[in-house]
Amino acid sequence: MAKKHLRINEVLKEKGRSAYWLAKESEISYNSIHSYISGKRDPSLTNLFRMAEALKVSPRELLNG
Repeated sequence: MAKKHLRINEVLKEKGRSAYWLAKESEISYNSIHSYISGKRDPSLTNLFRMAEALKVSPRELLNG
């Protein structure tokens, strides 16, 4: 995956949730979540789906575009 800004932070704000909450609910480390939000790393498909499930959204909603 090419590095790009995902909509994770925007969806978190819409849902009134924090990155810490997402890390706990998705069982992904906070450092990884922070890296995804800041665009330093791209999540694996597995992690993308785990975050989407925790946020109760389609994985597509987390993608920019």
